[in-house]
Amino acid sequence: MRFIDYDNDGRKDLLVAQAHVMDTIELNYPQLHYREPMLLARNTGRGFLDVSGQSGPVFHEPWASRGMAVGDIDNDGRLDAVVTENGGPMHILHNETSTQNHWLTLNLVGHKSNRDAIGAAVKIFTAQGEQHATVTTCGSYLSSSDKRLQFGLGLQSTLKEIDIRWPSGIRQTLHDVKGDQVLRIEEPAR
Repeated sequence: MRFIDYDNDGRKDLLVAQAHVMDTIELNYPQLHYREPMLLARNTGRGFLDVSGQSGPVFHEPWASRGMAVGDIDNDGRLDAVVTENGGPMHILHNETSTQNHWLTLNLVGHKSNRDAIGAAVKIFTAQGEQHATVTTCGSYLSSSDKRLQFGLGLQSTLKEIDIRWPSGIRQTLHDVKGDQVLRIEEPAR
């Protein structure tokens, strides 16, 4: 399970890769299934709406999903996912969502902090409000996601401010940052 902004509207949606842990569960509980289809729930701002049915055939196939990693594989500003199946193949879910929404990807590079900036806390300020993220590669079972931080900006093409708290304790602020780019930010030497 991961919270991702698949449509870049500035609200985190929910992507779930799932399966029961027991491959024989249906023998004793026929209403339960070992293999389950994935779930995509869109954040409407007032709750979550299951959009799996209209999100492509991959959401209709039951899998014995175990691991899921998320990242922008082709750097087009839309988050993709890779899902592994227990005893089965790996699946690449390439996000082809059609949207006019803008995005920003941050690639933080630590110097005093660790090189990957793991643990850096980022807050961005847009006209819609604040968004928060922490640099991590945590995914799910035997999975490691992209360390870069992805933010959906909605219809706004520039954000007001980015506030970074590096693991070293150094604070850094950037103003008036343009969207629709992968931005590399180096930890300052202070």
